[in-house]
This record gives sequence, C-alpha cells and structure tokens, in this order.
Amino acid sequence: MLTKRRPGRSATDGPGSPSPLGRRIRQARQELGLTLQAVAGDDFTRAFLNQVELGRSQPSTETLRIIARRLQRPIEYFLEDPGDSTAALELALAEAELSLHQADAPRAERLMTQMLARPIPAELRTRAQLTLAVAKLRQGRATEAIPLLEEAIATAERSTWPQLLVELYDRLGSAHYLLRRAHAAGRWFDKAFECYQSAALADPVLKARVLGHRANLHYVAGQPVEAIAAYEFAIAAAEQVLDMPALAGIYEGLALSLQDTGQYARALSYAQKGLRIFETLRDVRMAGQLRLNMGDMLLQQGRVAEAERLFSEGAEHLRRLGETELLPLLVVGMAESALERKDLERASELIDEAIDLERRSHDPIATVAVHRVAGRIAHARRRPEPARRHFERALEVAATVESPELRARVTYDFARALEEDGDTTQAALRFRQAYEAGRDRKAASVQALSELDA
Repeated sequence: MLTKRRPGRSATDGPGSPSPLGRRIRQARQELGLTLQAVAGDDFTRAFLNQVELGRSQPSTETLRIIARRLQRPIEYFLEDPGDSTAALELALAEAELSLHQADAPRAERLMTQMLARPIPAELRTRAQLTLAVAKLRQGRATEAIPLLEEAIATAERSTWPQLLVELYDRLGSAHYLLRRAHAAGRWFDKAFECYQSAALADPVLKARVLGHRANLHYVAGQPVEAIAAYEFAIAAAEQVLDMPALAGIYEGLALSLQDTGQYARALSYAQKGLRIFETLRDVRMAGQLRLNMGDMLLQQGRVAEAERLFSEGAEHLRRLGETELLPLLVVGMAESALERKDLERASELIDEAIDLERRSHDPIATVAVHRVAGRIAHARRRPEPARRHFERALEVAATVESPELRARVTYDFARALEEDGDTTQAALRFRQAYEAGRDRKAASVQALSELDA
C-alpha cells in the first residue's frame, strides 16, 4: 500500500505541506462531504489516508484507484497536475502501463502525452516515451512510434541503462517489423539480445519476448524449420515465468511455422492454445489476429466453412472496438471464403466493404490482400479490366514490402486469371515473375538466416 518517497520531490512537498496529489484528494473528499473513514473503508486506515493528504505518504496505484472510485473522479484527475512529485509521476506511468495490459492503448497514450508535456527527470521521460511508443504501436501507428523510440534510445545510451535499452531496442525492432521492414527489424532485435546478454540481465519475461521476435523473423524470411526451433526456445523461456501474453504470441508464430512445413494438425493446435490465452486475457485484437491466422490455414486446406466462421467472429469483435488496422484483413478473408463457395454476390458485398476499410488502414499488407482478392472476384465475375487494375495495384504495393512470398502469391493469382482469360503471353510472363519472386524468397531466407545467426 505504501510507496517510498523519492528523491526529486519538490521542496514544497516536505512534511506538513500537502503535495498536489494530497491536496486534490482532500479537496475532492471535502466537496463530497466524506469523512476520512468513509473513503478508507476496509481497504486501508483513515490515518494512512490522512498521511497521504498531508503529503507524508504516497498511495500505490491500486490504492489510488480505490480512492478515485470512492471520490467519483477518474484517476487521471489526481495525476495531471504539473507540480506533482516524482512518486505521483511514477503512479501515472504505472497507470498507463496497466491500461496497455487492459488493451486500452488510447488511454495510455493520453496519460503519457500529458506526462511528457511536463518538465520531468530524464529517466522518467525516457520510460514515458517508451510507454507512449508502445501505445502507438498497439494502435498501428508505427511511423509515429519510431522517432519517440529513437530519442529515448539516444538518452538511454548516454545514461547506460541496459534494462531500458533492451526494451527500447526490442520495441524499435517491433516498429520496423510492423512496417514490414524485416532487415531493419532484425538488426534491432539482434541489438536487444546482444545488450541483454552483455549486461547479464536476469529477466526471463524480456528474454522470451526478444527471442519470440527473433523467431518471427525466421518465419517471415521463409525459414519455417528454423522458426520452429526458435519459437520452441522462446516458449521455454516464457513458460518459466508464465508470461501469458508473450507465450500466446509465441504460440501464434509457432503455429504459422508449423503450417508452412505442412504440419497442419499441430499448427491448429498451437493456434487454438494462443487463441484461448488471448480470449482469457480479453485481448480482442490479438484474438482477432489468431482467428485471421487460423482462418487462413483452414482456407488453404479447403475447409471453407470453418475458415469463414473464424473470419466472421474476429471481424464482429473488432467492429465493436472500431479497430481499423486488422479488420480489413478479416473482411477480406470472409470475401475470399464466399468466393470459394461460389457466392459471388456475397463476395462482392464483402470486398466492397474491405476496400472501404482499407482506405482507413495504414497497413500495406491489408492493401495487398484487399486488391488481390478484389482482382480474383472481378475475374470470377468476368470483368477483366477491373481485375487487372486490382492485381496491378496489389503488385505495386507488394513491391514496397520486404516479402517475396507476398509478391509471388499476388503474381500467381494474376497469372491464373490471365491464363483463364486466354491471354497466354501475359500469363506466361506473370508465371515467370511468380517463379522469380519465389526464388527471391529463398535467397532472402539465406541472407536473413546469416544475419540472425551472425
């Protein structure tokens, strides 16, 4: 319940002089006409609350949450005064981190934006920048997170804060990974792991996360066998501490890698494990990601009805949140499922919705997926010119993403459509390009493997 007073507290916050936090608590209590005992209840003593109001004690985040609830104020009300002590700023930081755990990234962003508008100590500022960057990453805004992380890294490197540096390097790698910059992501993940080892840190949660991210790169580089081994290594680290979000994310990557090696039963088993964890944690976005991955696996196996059900469930949940990054991909999955069932009317309705959603997304993968499937649907409806435009748009965007596999898939679908339309010359050209993209994927795999193992 108690948090030690920290160096750096304002001189006006000495014994007998209420801190801004204490003043706000007392003012809110008196406005409601509540006694100290009425606010304290059975959770802490009235004497402790009196000490908090006088600035002689500091509540923990959980205690402050109880106080805020009984005083009918949002917890931010007690944390937003620019004159707050270092301890109160620590509470604001802890509250933002809790918001991230509760999948409320917008609230974490608001708290950290307010905090960074204040003159605060360097380490707190760096940690706040990290938390703000994570909030932006959770909302699909990787380009906004990168400058925050770069500034924080510069400060942490000058101050030699190894634990914080590992976190920052890892998050910067994640930002590049979300932007589909696999090589840049790999460099930062490698740097995070090297820093972790050289500093002889003992944080298995952090280690599991970095290892999981490195395993992701094996997967996107087209190295499923290496990815499986890397994911299993990361799982061993995560299971030591029961870090459930990290473990669920690693299960997801392992499932995708097993799928690529043709081990569909094991792949679906691990994907289902990850889905159960994310649903238990009420992480709707990650549960949606798992449904997307599982639906894609089932669709490739011809299990259309099961795939469509997963896509529909994921889309329904994300619509409630107003999530704009992942939703287009789930709706595209529904459209492709309808196409495989030969329900062109339903497929057309869904792809129109997906195109509208894609315009509000920042994910190039969503753009590629939407236009690839739109091309397939237009072709099925015997509309060759719109089909061509959609395929060419998908290829244009795919060329900006470090994924030869993605280019190969779009090009192959385009080639099949051209062949069925009787344009054998263009079809042959596209089939050749699909083959070359597949060969580029193998070359990228070798290069990525050597970079990761260096």
